[in-house]
Amino acid sequence: MKNIFLAIALLLTCAPSGFRQGNPVEKEKFVFLNNGVTVGMIINSVLKADKQRLKLTGAQLPKARQIITDATVKYNEGVKKLKVSGLNQKKLRVLAIAVETEKARNYEGVLSPQQYRLLAANHNKTYPESKL
Repeated sequence: MKNIFLAIALLLTCAPSGFRQGNPVEKEKFVFLNNGVTVGMIINSVLKADKQRLKLTGAQLPKARQIITDATVKYNEGVKKLKVSGLNQKKLRVLAIAVETEKARNYEGVLSPQQYRLLAANHNKTYPESKL
């Protein structure tokens, strides 16, 4: 019996991420939307878009996922705080710019120069007031 539990534990630690339970933060509700969307759903959506738009390689995907996860969690926590202190469009825009600029800077070490130029151009188009 002990060997069965040990084998299951070993299998779960070696299994591809699709078989394992996700990061608990990914199951949290994304507070900006009231339709049951979770942080994990947002992460997967952004990762899919970035993979397509930036032509991310297999080696870049895990690093990109971590960068996106950190940014999504930071944005989600920021929105929670803004809801308590008074949420308005201006505050939300400032938060989005800060989080997205940090995300873009974190991507710089992961992307090729061509990929980063594309990311920076899109970022500057979306957030012209940003200092990227």
